[in-house]
Amino acid sequence: MLSEIRCDKFKEKSIEFHRGLNVILGDEVASNSIGKSSLLMVLDFAFGGKSLLEHNSDIVKELGDHEYLFVFDFGGEHHAFKRSTTTPDLVYVCDQDLNEADPLAINEYTAFLKSLYKLDGIDLTFRSIVSLFSRVWGKDNLDVKQPLHSHKKQRSVDSIDNLIRLYERYESIETLSLRVKSLEIEKKSISSAYKQKLIPKINKTNYTSNLKKVTGIDKEISEIKENLARFAVSIREIVDREISELKLVKDTLLQEKSKVSSRLQRVRNDLSKNKYVKSKAFQSLTTFFPEANVEKFAEVEEFHSRITQILKVELKESEKHLSSQLDEINTSLVSIDDRMREAFSNINNPSEIIDRVHSLAKKHNVATREIEYFEHEVEVSRDLKAEKTALKVRREKVSNLISDIINNKIRKFVNTVYDEHRQSPQLTILNSSYSFSAIEDTGTGKAYSSLILLDLAVLDTTNLPFLIHDSVLFKNIENGAVANLVKLYDSREKQTFIAIDEIQKYGGIAEATLVQNKVIQLTNDSQLYVKDWRK
Repeated sequence: MLSEIRCDKFKEKSIEFHRGLNVILGDEVASNSIGKSSLLMVLDFAFGGKSLLEHNSDIVKELGDHEYLFVFDFGGEHHAFKRSTTTPDLVYVCDQDLNEADPLAINEYTAFLKSLYKLDGIDLTFRSIVSLFSRVWGKDNLDVKQPLHSHKKQRSVDSIDNLIRLYERYESIETLSLRVKSLEIEKKSISSAYKQKLIPKINKTNYTSNLKKVTGIDKEISEIKENLARFAVSIREIVDREISELKLVKDTLLQEKSKVSSRLQRVRNDLSKNKYVKSKAFQSLTTFFPEANVEKFAEVEEFHSRITQILKVELKESEKHLSSQLDEINTSLVSIDDRMREAFSNINNPSEIIDRVHSLAKKHNVATREIEYFEHEVEVSRDLKAEKTALKVRREKVSNLISDIINNKIRKFVNTVYDEHRQSPQLTILNSSYSFSAIEDTGTGKAYSSLILLDLAVLDTTNLPFLIHDSVLFKNIENGAVANLVKLYDSREKQTFIAIDEIQKYGGIAEATLVQNKVIQLTNDSQLYVKDWRK
């Protein structure tokens, strides 16, 4: 536990702490800026935090750089450390005479504190364990609607994971989570390989077609093996089979050629007949119809001329496309004719058997690879979906258990602080979000009293080593409730650090308890530091 803090800039150079409740008392008029919150920030600084320098920069500005000495007592064994505002990322281990010895990086220091507090079983850093429950004015963790958020930008799912880790229930979730991440990476790699065309991408239809193709190839190779002697004598059957396949492709191309040629001929005929009426053809009309409006006829002629030009452009474009298409078909036909001639020329060549088997083997390999990639992608997608479902179910089960533990504890506290008829706050954790409802109270106290009860419940049901609560949390909570909260703090063996003022209004018993557990009293005339810069 923390037993002492020393600083030359304190009016009281040394402040000693003890087990259980440690109280920083304010005065009877609730004077502000006398050092209550600052001392709580110093406590957070002793536990490896940075908020003292981030949110209380005026301290260094007014006092200059200075250092703090922290003394911890664990089973009668003392450990002392010094941390300076000049180099806050270094903490010095001190010897028995409190002289600086070996320096530690701040993460090494907090790791050592984690070991001293016997928190090695919790899969979190020391700061991740304690920072949330150090609730001091100026820090970013006082939002009563998000009591599990250490800061506003933290994701809800990370806040929930930290709570699950604090309850040491994350191991089974982590196993599933790592499996999901591994499958997501694998699925992403497959998609990337498809995009870069490193592996062929096929659909369900192609997959089914490949299965049939592989079956057919296997059957043909099997037939060749079984009838090798017959094929060795005459390989015409193999050649005929290949020529038959080429003939089918050629017939299809010839049909397509006929269609394209017919369309091309029609387009060329349209181009040759694409004329319009000349204006001189209208002149003879005036002989028979003197009243005829020749100008209107001219407009019609101009319109027809424009339409004709547009059609002519489109027809030429169509002619160009069809001609190109016809050239491609002719090229393919020439290629097939060459292959057919080669096949006929090899009828008496025994190597045709080997060539045919080689060709079949290549087709078989391509189809088999495509089948394997498709099946692997399907398997990864199926496994990923199953693991995500299992992870969601597991998270919900663990989250519900933790919620029940916390809510049950809070319910008991509500019965003590208020009465058994008062509505109890409820923590509800979903898969990746959570909500926290406050108890029925008035004003700001409605929220902060619920926050205090939540922290005390977590303190009692986990290995969380301490709590730090600022005086702002007690404002506006009804006096009787605060008196009962003091009893809860005082009955805990773990260290709790609270700042509170106007204690006389909480009744004689609560006042006596607070005075008995005070570590320092700050007033308008007796501030924490040697300098008063309020003016």
